[in-house]
Amino acid sequence: MVPGRTARAACFGAVLIAVEAILAWRVGPTPALAAFTYLGAVGTVASVIDWRTRRLPDTLILPSYPVTIVLLAVASGVGQDWWPLVRALIAAAVMTGFYLALGLASPRGLGLGDVKLGGLLALGLGWLGWPTVVTGVLAAWGLTAIVLLIFQVIRPRRLDRTIAFGPWLCLGALVAVGLR
Repeated sequence: MVPGRTARAACFGAVLIAVEAILAWRVGPTPALAAFTYLGAVGTVASVIDWRTRRLPDTLILPSYPVTIVLLAVASGVGQDWWPLVRALIAAAVMTGFYLALGLASPRGLGLGDVKLGGLLALGLGWLGWPTVVTGVLAAWGLTAIVLLIFQVIRPRRLDRTIAFGPWLCLGALVAVGLR
């Protein structure tokens, strides 16, 4: 491996391990843990891709919807409690609609990849409850605002450049799960 690639791979591995550890700690040894560790892996990969390319690939995000739904349905079946799955589906629909409205209102500000990722993350957050959904959304936007303010101070003339929103969506979701 090339030295730069080795360092990036090690950094990615460390971030993935940290994300999965936080999720395992906060979700605990429940049937839903499989869905959350899956979402953690997808979110970490999506964040890296979006950070580097400013794109969130449909080939990663779209198949993650049915996989996550199936994993959460299995968790509902094992626990004999279907309400968390229903709430997760409602949260995903509501947040996808919210992000789609924002994306249509400001296409340069929010891409369709962000809309799809936001809905996917809301699926997991919705399983945990409405306060977790709200916390995840507010944390994502709050972190983004902080980053934009820092960019404004550091490079005020380069604000026309877009930033990757996917990593902040994922970090906001992780913060919400961590605070639950």
